[in-house]
Amino acid sequence: MLVLATGVVFSFGGLAYRSAEAAGPWQYTIFRGLGALLVGCTYLVLRHRRRLPALVRSIQPTHVLAGVLIGSISCLFIVSLELASVAFVMFLQTASPIVAAYFSWLLMRERVSRHVAVATVITLVGTAVMVSGTLSDRIRPAGLIAIAIPIVFGLYTTLIRSAPAIESTVPVVFSGLTMVTVGSVVTAAGGGLDIAVGDLATAMFAGAVLLGAPLILFNVAQRAVPSSESTLLLMNEVVLAPIWVWLFVAEQPEITTLLGGSIILGAIAWLTVVRAPRRGRVVTSRG
Repeated sequence: MLVLATGVVFSFGGLAYRSAEAAGPWQYTIFRGLGALLVGCTYLVLRHRRRLPALVRSIQPTHVLAGVLIGSISCLFIVSLELASVAFVMFLQTASPIVAAYFSWLLMRERVSRHVAVATVITLVGTAVMVSGTLSDRIRPAGLIAIAIPIVFGLYTTLIRSAPAIESTVPVVFSGLTMVTVGSVVTAAGGGLDIAVGDLATAMFAGAVLLGAPLILFNVAQRAVPSSESTLLLMNEVVLAPIWVWLFVAEQPEITTLLGGSIILGAIAWLTVVRAPRRGRVVTSRG
């Protein structure tokens, strides 16, 4: 349920960026990263206080790498929205479950269940239906950089599960640092940090509420849900994001978007139902 809730919140990310009036992608990225960084640091200070030095000493390279990866995904996401429609960028992310399953097998030898395999096939069918309607969209060739998002995210989810246990907010802090650093370097080289107050507030809100806070919940859920499953459950973000921009900024998706999205939602619902009884029986037998 945490993963499903995370997907719903994540789905407003594209709408938030489309709502910014004049901010460039890298300016937006800086303040989006700053919002995530502030949420992460505030949470750590309030929760750990005197234990904070010990927590800092327990940070492993894997935790840092995970944060850098999710920060890189956030950078790619915003830049991709400048080159393609929200729907197109989100469609490519449906490859995440397959990539996550591959990395889980490679790094953790974690077997992919039959239910996940079936749900992934259904998701791919939904993806094919959705993508068939984007072939006529005006997408710049450079927009294909978005294909890196599911690859990096699949690796991220596996790292979170395989890394030594640590406070789930730590990767959020490093993701915020990554966004602020990369965005600042690119912006400084390209001409300045001039941004309207309204766009700044939108970016900070997107980083704090639509990225940082739900990412903490997702990291918690990752400890209990295999990477291939969590990325599949997160597909509700793929379905909902194009709908929000359609309703609020008139970026209308094709009918195939809605049809394919319905197929993906069906796969998510089916996987949730068939997995829940099995976990319940395990808990009961142990009792």
